[in-house]
Amino acid sequence: MTTIRRLTNSCLVVTTDDGATLFDPGFWTFGSGDVDLESIGDIQRILITHEHGDHVKPEFVRWLIDRGEDVAVHSNQAVFDLLEPHEIEVLVDNPAGVSTEDVIHEMIPNGTTPPNRSYTIDGVFTHPGDSYQPTHTAPVLALPLITPWGTTTRSVQFARDLGPKQVVPIHDFYLSATGREFITGMAKNVLAGDGIEMVALDWGESFTI
Repeated sequence: MTTIRRLTNSCLVVTTDDGATLFDPGFWTFGSGDVDLESIGDIQRILITHEHGDHVKPEFVRWLIDRGEDVAVHSNQAVFDLLEPHEIEVLVDNPAGVSTEDVIHEMIPNGTTPPNRSYTIDGVFTHPGDSYQPTHTAPVLALPLITPWGTTTRSVQFARDLGPKQVVPIHDFYLSATGREFITGMAKNVLAGDGIEMVALDWGESFTI
């Protein structure tokens, strides 16, 4: 049994029989007050897709480490370099039950394409980070919906190309609750025609598979 809880934006907690994994502890989850941090529960490992602040805030990572026991942080070399001055150890190898694809972040407005690591956990859930480049997915895919580096139309096509059974929305912290509902509903209607179910998790919501 796997439970997927969306905190905010691209930050999710995936809980399996082996424990809880938190993806992309970014500034919005930590600082917005939209989610009670104490409700996160015990975390065994943290997986970070890339170094942008909406995906990793050093103070949030430190908070998670300090409140837990033997919390392991995994990411790529760029995040290793980012967190090293904060005396946070980052492992660049894959933990048990996790596979990765090292791809590039889609080009952002300043013209750069940072490194990005797509994570698949226990063959159940894939978090692609900020990239349309991953070539495979687990049955459940986290799908970026509103980004400065892509479009909702391109994101829908990304899901079609990979063909998951279900998607959960991520990367929409720019929007109001009404805006998130609208964009998610639009993507849901389109993907239904391809046999892909949109599980419309808003912030703090969860579902179990």
